[in-house]
Amino acid sequence: MDGKKTEDEQSISINDMDYMPITKNIKESVRVQKTEYIRQQLKQRQEAEDALLVRLMQEQQVIDSLQGQIHENLEQTELSGKFNKEFKERINSQIYELHGVSNDKLEGMREYKNAYYQGCAAALFAMSAALILLCGFLHGFGSQLCLFMFSYTAVEGALLAQSKKRRKIVDWLCRGLYLLLFPVMLGMFVCYELGYPQYSQFLPYLTAAGIVILIFATLSFFLFNPYRGVKRNVREAKAHISDIEKIAGKEVKRNLKKRRREEKRMQKKARREQRSSARRVRRENRWYAIRRFFRLKKEWLRKKLHRKDTAENVSDEACQAGEEEGAPEETERDTAEETREGS
Repeated sequence: MDGKKTEDEQSISINDMDYMPITKNIKESVRVQKTEYIRQQLKQRQEAEDALLVRLMQEQQVIDSLQGQIHENLEQTELSGKFNKEFKERINSQIYELHGVSNDKLEGMREYKNAYYQGCAAALFAMSAALILLCGFLHGFGSQLCLFMFSYTAVEGALLAQSKKRRKIVDWLCRGLYLLLFPVMLGMFVCYELGYPQYSQFLPYLTAAGIVILIFATLSFFLFNPYRGVKRNVREAKAHISDIEKIAGKEVKRNLKKRRREEKRMQKKARREQRSSARRVRRENRWYAIRRFFRLKKEWLRKKLHRKDTAENVSDEACQAGEEEGAPEETERDTAEETREGS
């Protein structure tokens, strides 16, 4: 009894785990149950992470396919745009050449205004530097007039710096202010040399105006946003990305529903096959029982007939044996009668 009880206890294991048999007392331990609960939770978490990983991989596959199509479309668009631009430029250049206008002349016409401004700006800046040197030699580099010239020359430098990193309207305004600074400097120099009272009257206002212009030039440079025109493209790109993510999510959900339908269909099919196999087994068992019944009945009848035949054979043999025993007696009786008659 004890040996049987020990075998029954050792046959119990936790969730049919593949390690050494665990007795019932150990299974009912609180520590073992806690450990088993933790193992189940970790298993569920791992299954959830695997499902999430599969979904992310599916989303990434859909996104990669869509991105491939997007790159192909972009390349085709760029090639077509480049071809159209080159074709248009070639046609325009041919038309201009028919009217005697070459490409060099066209480029000169586009750049001559900027070249005039650059030459004028360089000349004005050089004259401003020469005016500073003249004031320095005449009145000293620490004089009020020389400092005023220094400040306005610095404002000119601020207006010239990084003209391409300003908006177009601001750049035109800076160019106009730059062209007005040297005449103001020259007028203040003439008033100071001739002793006009307007010098002392306009000096504070012109100094404050120079400071304002300097602040304006500095802010126009630092507040310039070179990616201002790209914001719309960025918004469109973000909207496109969100559309791609929505499409990918819908595709994954559609695939998930399809897979679930397939799983349900397979489960129904498996249940139908299981029921059909169970019905076939029951039918076979029923026919087997019927055949076994008739086979046993047939054997019973065969045995019964065999016993009957055996009994009839035994009776026939007995009759034959009796007939054979009666025949000698009759012969002896006949011989005795014949001898009696002869005597």
